Amino acid sequence: MKKIFRSLIAVVALCSLLAINLHSQTPAPQQPRADSHIIMISIDGLVPEYYTAPAPLGLKVPNLTRMKLEGSYSDGVEGVYPTVTYPAHTTLISGVRPARHGIVQNRIFEAPTDEQTKEWYWFAKDLKSETLWSIAKKAGLSTAAVGWPVTVGAEIDYNFPEIFDPKESPPTPRRAIQYTTPGLLAKVAPTIRQTDTTTDARRTAVSEFIIASYKPNLMLIHLVELDGAHHRYGARSPQALEVAEREDAFIGRIIEATRKAGIFDKTTFFLVSDHGFAAVDRKFNPNVALVREKLITLDATGKAVDWKAAAWPAGGSCAIVLRDPADKETAAKVTAIFEKYLARSKSPVGRIVTRKELDRLGAIPQAVLMLDAAAGVSFDEKLTGPETVESKDYLGTHGHLPSRVELRSSLIVYGAGARVGARIGLARMIDIAPTAAGLLGLLFTEAEGIAINELVKPGLIPKPPAKPKAKASKP
Repeated sequence: MKKIFRSLIAVVALCSLLAINLHSQTPAPQQPRADSHIIMISIDGLVPEYYTAPAPLGLKVPNLTRMKLEGSYSDGVEGVYPTVTYPAHTTLISGVRPARHGIVQNRIFEAPTDEQTKEWYWFAKDLKSETLWSIAKKAGLSTAAVGWPVTVGAEIDYNFPEIFDPKESPPTPRRAIQYTTPGLLAKVAPTIRQTDTTTDARRTAVSEFIIASYKPNLMLIHLVELDGAHHRYGARSPQALEVAEREDAFIGRIIEATRKAGIFDKTTFFLVSDHGFAAVDRKFNPNVALVREKLITLDATGKAVDWKAAAWPAGGSCAIVLRDPADKETAAKVTAIFEKYLARSKSPVGRIVTRKELDRLGAIPQAVLMLDAAAGVSFDEKLTGPETVESKDYLGTHGHLPSRVELRSSLIVYGAGARVGARIGLARMIDIAPTAAGLLGLLFTEAEGIAINELVKPGLIPKPPAKPKAKASKP
């Protein structure tokens, strides 16, 4: 009996030891780091060359250079499809592709027979995934955003969102002011410099005030003027380089604001962009072809009165949407129409991206297919006139497949959490949000991406718990 008893004790002890070992191999749950700060700054349209090799361009960007040399960086980032601002910025703060987070384009699709309001995906209610600010809020951390896309109505503590009236030319900040956190701009106004007259200068001033006054754990900042210069003059043009140098100065102001606020040593900066840029000399109107093939019907004034298929352009790409997604006859006709373009000399269409490929890319679920532009081409939405026209005042674009080298975006990690001197060749945009979340002690439950541990200090981001393996079905 004593032998049996001793044997039972040994078994219990062995089981306890195994349990301890198993427990020690399970990653500890992440805890919110209330003493940490993440500031993600997006310079819209920043091409990686501006920080990887500025000297050959004659570009003086001391702040970007310091961030690169004293932090870590990627030679480029493969983005999402289409490579345009709103889908990309939403991936940057969610870690999932557009089909998952719901912001599949800049502008909302409007059928050719509908009123063309040209409204964008401004409102956070359109988001279908968790975001950096939503998981931060759930963890009790403070949040702020200045000019970040798709934040109108978001649960962000200090929010100056991006929204404008498409009917205003040039756009004014009227609608942004309407949706800003109540009382915020009244407090900011006395601190704005007289020289802060441009959009990005004002956004920088608002950012400085929020950092000084509230020291948020998470802050998202979107600077836009470089994108406009690239569209108008082309990337690497003298005009664009001048704007890039101004943007660099704004970055310096934001960093300095954290020093004055006493949080620099606890802040990790993510310097990102949403897309690169391709040169443009022609514009192609797919809707003109669809009108000719009687898939869009116009009245005598040129107004659309009926349609079966329509173009939804996004710069260097264009979704083709069917009125009836189950209309296989029209789907086949659309494919045949644009396959003929592929066979042409100097075709404006570089590739037809099939629905199967779009599913793999996580792109625009509404599209029956997408057109990817040939070199030098941008898509437009006109219903009448020539199919192809010269592009005189629009010399740069984006929107193409993210696999194209010129469409790669940017990533520098700098500050408290950066692994100094680290460099990787190509990052994935879906991995940036999980990296930022990990440095705040947060974890996404839905992200497609994973943390980029190569660019951050070792041990700061614990590995997420392994997902349980699916049980094999019985034969």
